[in-house]
Amino acid sequence: MRLLAGAAALFLIQAAALGAAAADCGREAFSTSVSQAAAELAALNAAQKTSLHEKLQLLKARRGWADGDFVAKATPFVQDAKIAEFDRGNKALLARVPQLGAPASLAGAAPPLPGADGRNCAMLQELRGLMARLVENTRAKWAYMLGKIDGALEDARQAQAGR
Repeated sequence: MRLLAGAAALFLIQAAALGAAAADCGREAFSTSVSQAAAELAALNAAQKTSLHEKLQLLKARRGWADGDFVAKATPFVQDAKIAEFDRGNKALLARVPQLGAPASLAGAAPPLPGADGRNCAMLQELRGLMARLVENTRAKWAYMLGKIDGALEDARQAQAGR
């Protein structure tokens, strides 16, 4: 989330100089797009964290984990190669935000300030696309983690039923 705020701040500083931009593709539209994505991510993370915590506690009870073993036994459900891949994907998406509008030859360089030639709207559409992909990637990460836990809960339920 801090990475999102930092990348968005960089981009918004550049967008702040856009006095000639059309109102619907101006600074406020950029700010709104980032704010909406941040709010959606915050709501998604808050809801999923609650679900994650509840499911991990249920798994702890079903598997009889001791309190001292909880962190070690729960870690594989929240840290693995696929989860790291989701995280890398989010970082890559956020890293593209400050580069919006930059020619491909300047990748990694600060993008030039767009003029009133329609580039603002193109940059805004690209920003919205990046933010949508960020939210979707985060949603997929949560679905993957919770799915792993759901599978383990079902296995534990079946093991208890078989006793």
